[in-house]
Amino acid sequence: MKRFFAFILIVLTAVAGYFIGIRYAPSPAPQASTLAKAKTAYVCPMHSHIVRDHPGPCPICGMDLVPTEQQEDSGASQIHVDNATQQKLGVRLAKAEPATLTRDIRTYGTVVPDETAVYRVTPNIDGVLAKLYVHRVGQHLARGELMYELSSTEALNVQYEYLDTVRRAEPTMKMVEERRATNRRAIADAPDPAARTQAELNAHNSEEQLRAIMQPQQRDLTRGALRLKQIGFSEEMIKHLIHAADTMPIIPVRAHDDCVVKEVMARPGMSVTASSDIFVCVGSHHAWLEIALYPDQLAWVRDGDSVTVEPEDGEPMTLRLSGLSTILDPATRTARARVAIPPDRIGYLGDYVSVTVHTTPREVLSVPKSALIRTGHGNFVLRALDKGHFKPVQVSTGIETDERIAIRDGLEAGDQVVVNGQFLLDAAASIADAAQRLKGSSGE
Repeated sequence: MKRFFAFILIVLTAVAGYFIGIRYAPSPAPQASTLAKAKTAYVCPMHSHIVRDHPGPCPICGMDLVPTEQQEDSGASQIHVDNATQQKLGVRLAKAEPATLTRDIRTYGTVVPDETAVYRVTPNIDGVLAKLYVHRVGQHLARGELMYELSSTEALNVQYEYLDTVRRAEPTMKMVEERRATNRRAIADAPDPAARTQAELNAHNSEEQLRAIMQPQQRDLTRGALRLKQIGFSEEMIKHLIHAADTMPIIPVRAHDDCVVKEVMARPGMSVTASSDIFVCVGSHHAWLEIALYPDQLAWVRDGDSVTVEPEDGEPMTLRLSGLSTILDPATRTARARVAIPPDRIGYLGDYVSVTVHTTPREVLSVPKSALIRTGHGNFVLRALDKGHFKPVQVSTGIETDERIAIRDGLEAGDQVVVNGQFLLDAAASIADAAQRLKGSSGE
């Protein structure tokens, strides 16, 4: 029994000592969360995880810690930097203001043929390619120059049919000429005005009859001549055929215009049809200058912009841009624009030339290009507020030059932005966010 009471006394003494120790225990040391509750936090501009409640150097890089504040009345991060610290960081400001932006884009162009001047040379009748005067790619052909000779049984038949039509029409043509001559004499020999009037009336009626007689044969002659032209006959060749009254077993075919051979597909001795390609020719007097433009340049360029072209072996020329395409080539990531070249300045197809596009000046709200902070989450600037406060603002940008960039949304004319030291201030703004979140998590 005595042992039991001794045990109870020991337990009560221990419990009383525990509660007395809690009551008079000293307060614990301040934790990091207490530092976060301070109104001003000092952070390293280069190492955002270094946060102190007092000024001093960064233990990593030695830079002076920057004081920051979080404005209670703003949902976005703001920082406060005193004048002395701004001077140390080299902070400079500039206004967002309207400016006229223009840009000269230097690129290259390629001389390409006009699609309408590219044509395939094909025979219009079946036969054998007796001789080919086109031997190589790049060969120049002048208007009227002989291209090939074709031997064709079908062509002989067309010539025979035309000669037969001419022979059938000869008696009728002779009769018509005699009748017209008679009518002219009757008018000329009329003794008085009344007789002359009657002779003219008779000649008119006779002419109507002659036209009705000649119409079927004239149609046959027109069809025959057209068919001869389709197989390569010229007007001189048709006249020679009528005069000689003999067929041509070999049909010479000549170039209709000046051109340059692009591709040769046939060889002498080959059998060809009306759908066979002999060669491809490109008109040398019709060409474009095709200009390559990258996506960041397309926002500047418009149809009608002035273009300076500088050939290596000629004088520069000023032209106008046309045919701007907004479709990007998936291989080169470029779009194409075209400039018409004067025929006497074309040079060689496929040539590269230097090109400068003089874009149209535009009036836009702009800031110095150095003010922009490009991130993976968008473009930002640091807007200067009153009494040394700064606020990051997301902006929508537009066209840009080497010095300035257009602001489409996010700023107004007259707003002050940081153009130097903004990266240090932006780091401080990020720390202000961290400090505010730490402050919220501490229950304050």
